[in-house]
Amino acid sequence: MEIAMKDMLLKNINFAYNEAIELIVSMGMIACEGELTFMAEDLKIQMDPLVAAYYEDARVRLSPHSYRELQFFFNYNFFHKALDFAFYESICTCPDPQTAEAWIERLEQRPAEQVVAEMVYGVYSDKLEELLEGNDWEEVKKDVPLMSELVARTKPQPEVAGAQGPLLECLAFPEETKLRYMQLLRQFYKDVFTYWKERLQMESEQATLHYEALFLADPVRFIRDINKNEPALYDEPTTFHISFFSQVGNHFLNFWTEAGRIGWVIFGVLNDRVYGPAADREKTELFLKAFSDKRRLDFLLLLKKRPHYGQEIAAALGITPAAVNYHSNFLFFLDLLEIKREDHRLYYHLRIDRLRELLALTAKVMLDED
Repeated sequence: MEIAMKDMLLKNINFAYNEAIELIVSMGMIACEGELTFMAEDLKIQMDPLVAAYYEDARVRLSPHSYRELQFFFNYNFFHKALDFAFYESICTCPDPQTAEAWIERLEQRPAEQVVAEMVYGVYSDKLEELLEGNDWEEVKKDVPLMSELVARTKPQPEVAGAQGPLLECLAFPEETKLRYMQLLRQFYKDVFTYWKERLQMESEQATLHYEALFLADPVRFIRDINKNEPALYDEPTTFHISFFSQVGNHFLNFWTEAGRIGWVIFGVLNDRVYGPAADREKTELFLKAFSDKRRLDFLLLLKKRPHYGQEIAAALGITPAAVNYHSNFLFFLDLLEIKREDHRLYYHLRIDRLRELLALTAKVMLDED
């Protein structure tokens, strides 16, 4: 069984730098800088100084108009893709890595109505059934006036509530929207990204060599211990893009294409530091901090009863799916969770053995016991 799993991973997973992904990730992180700074502080992650330098340089180089446009298309919630989902979708439905310039030219060929439809999907991905009111998405996404009516009647999740108004504006003026986002992408690429792209590619490719070596040495262990996923998830061709700007994270995107289902993982360059061994004291501090938020305690107590999938957790705890993602990142950091696919859903499982280890470690540190 383990050998078959290893063979499947070696067959389906490869590593490659996708400049187009890195461009979009960097734009989203600048727009959501405050949110990501808070997350880094919450997880006690020391961001690379180069990230701060990029932020500062972008603020200097971007005109006030370009910065406002960046906020319009990207500034809602980094963990819940909204209008920017359309850009990720257009990149990740291509199985091969792309330069930023090639992707921008490819996006130019897409009809404006198709892109604004993907914006709708991004904002309402976790409320799609409510949005559709019994209609079929494949038909609705071809009908811009109908999408406008449905969006106007349906409130998004609270963390992307601010995207509803801009989305309605995009639906009302799709061709103008296309002119705006194409100008923004070209301007950002020219004024900011081109000055950094060689350095960013070098940082990513160096990290790629490191992670690819770890993967090839033990594929199953790499997926479980560093990617923090169940190996069975990768039963489709998937490319790992090692993202300097993501720093930490495992964002899995998969799409159906004419060639079949393909996946991309946006994998943080610092993942092995975060998910690898850490000092006992630091782990203890984080373990105690995990319970300073009642929702994380409720999260663990819920999973102690049985595994749950994301929507179940959100409903049971009265939080949004994006909040589930946020809190699960914290618990993944402590290695308390694992994900398994069952019945076409991704279920969160509590690692009872790891919980016992952390409780014992906390007692050791707090009581100064050997």
